[in-house]
Formats: sequence, C-alpha cells, structure tokens
Amino acid sequence: MKTSTSLLDVMMKILLITVLLFPETILGEYGVVCPTLIEAVEGDAVTLRGSLSPPVNLTPYTLDLKRLDLYDDLVHVYRHGEDHFPPQSHHYRGRTTLIHEDLIGGTVTLQISSVNLSDTGPYEVYVPKLKARCAFNLTVERKANRSKRNNSSTSGPPVEEETESEHRDGENRKAARAVILPTVLLLWILLVLLLMRGRKEKNPEIAADGHEEKNLNMEAAKGDEDLERAAGNLV
Repeated sequence: MKTSTSLLDVMMKILLITVLLFPETILGEYGVVCPTLIEAVEGDAVTLRGSLSPPVNLTPYTLDLKRLDLYDDLVHVYRHGEDHFPPQSHHYRGRTTLIHEDLIGGTVTLQISSVNLSDTGPYEVYVPKLKARCAFNLTVERKANRSKRNNSSTSGPPVEEETESEHRDGENRKAARAVILPTVLLLWILLVLLLMRGRKEKNPEIAADGHEEKNLNMEAAKGDEDLERAAGNLV
C-alpha cells in the first residue's frame, strides 16, 4: 500500500512537471505568432503571415482569416485541404492567395494583391480546432503621401541661401585674419629677440664684474706677499 502511494506521488509529480514545461502538448493550447502592424502603399501586394507555436502541420485543419471591423468579415477560408471561396467577402474575391506549402510547417501565409485604402483595418488568423489565433493591423496609405515622405527624408533640410551682407561679413573676417595673424606672429618674434638681446647685454656686465673682482684679489694677494717679505727682512 505504501509502495503504491509512493509510486502515485511520483507519477503526479512527473505529470505536473510535464504540464508546466509543455502546456501546449498536454492542455491543447497553441499560439500564433504574427506582426502587430503591417504597413503598405495602395496598389502594392501585402503578405499576411502567422506561425503556429509549437509548429503543427495545418494542412488538415480549418483556417479562417478575418477582417474584424467588417460584417462581411471573411478575407479567406481554407476547408478540407483546399481553399473555400463561397463565404469569402466580395471585397477580397480574386485578390487573395494562400500558400499551401507553408501550412506543412505550421505557417499561414496569405497574399493580398492591389491593396487599397479600404483594406486598412484589424485582421485575425484563426485555427478553430486548436483555438489558436492572433490579430494585427494593416495600414494602407496613399502613394502620394509615401512619395512626399521619401523625398523629404532623402533631400534633407532646405539649405538657406547666403545673403550679400553675410557674404561681405565673411570676406571681412577673412581679411582681418590675414592681417592679425602675421602681426601677432611678428610681435612674438620681436619679443623673443628682445629677451635674447637682454640676456646678452647682462652677460658682459657679469663677466666684467667677475674680472674686476679677480684683479682685486690678485692685488690683495700681492700686498700680502710684500708684507711678508718686509717682515722677513726685519728679522
């Protein structure tokens, strides 16, 4: 009895861990990953794409691609392995193509040709049996608006023309620089020359003072010698 209880506890723990790690497999819950916003220009072809997570072969499943803000909401319908056109909205007839090859890998790829401004709105990819869905918005803008934005982004800000007074001021500043810079350089050269000249004039004075001091020392030494000689004679 105790062994059976222990085994049951182990099995429950394994089941709990499996549910936590793989909820889609155990509970049958799937998600569809798709972009939240798609932008296009009128007249272009648009691709709406949603990928099932985890991936499942969607070939045998029913798929609905809907327009959420319209009463006649079915953009494209897929039933029993093929496209099902009768319930499709008249607004999209002849303009949608479902890529069947992508369904094998769990991806719904729908192409809408020649989009116009009225195609702007919220859309949904829905797999009823798996209860998997995702919603996104399609925004279609006028071709003229996109052209204006592209031109403004590539041309950059307008360049202001230089007035005659601004041009004259610029020339005056250039002329002033041409005069001031050489003048400053000449002043620096003169300053350096004056400093060097001052040092040269100071050095002879120092040399003369040193020579005079040397002569005085020699004369003092000579006087001492005479005194010593006179003292020797007295002795």
